[in-house]
Amino acid sequence: MDTDPILARLHKLDDYLTKLRARADLSEVEYLVDSDQQDIVERNLQLAIQVCIDVAGYIIAYKGLRSADKLENVFEVLGEVGIISPSLASRMVGMVRFRNILVHNYLDIDSTIVHEHLTHQLDDFEAFARAILEFVEQV
Repeated sequence: MDTDPILARLHKLDDYLTKLRARADLSEVEYLVDSDQQDIVERNLQLAIQVCIDVAGYIIAYKGLRSADKLENVFEVLGEVGIISPSLASRMVGMVRFRNILVHNYLDIDSTIVHEHLTHQLDDFEAFARAILEFVEQV
């Protein structure tokens, strides 16, 4: 397996998380009144989630695993075979749904919910990256 595409994406994920962590200490009020910060956070969350989707899809194709019936279910597939934990898979499915709102329902983005993701869900990205690195080391 050529792990370079996975490692490159995990490197980008780290870049996005660095930008997000720099803003994670913003209070909800500070976040809600600063549209520039909102734009930065929304875009970096979207890209971080997309990286995870791409990595999951790459691994599914490499291992010949069952195809996910929906984009969000790529994480369920990884959870079924033990590459990530079922609980992390469930949280990542929620992230894809959140990404879909950022991408497709951008007129209805609730900035309070975005702030919640910023302040309470960044660890899920790191857990995903750790699990993928463990998988890559075993390949």
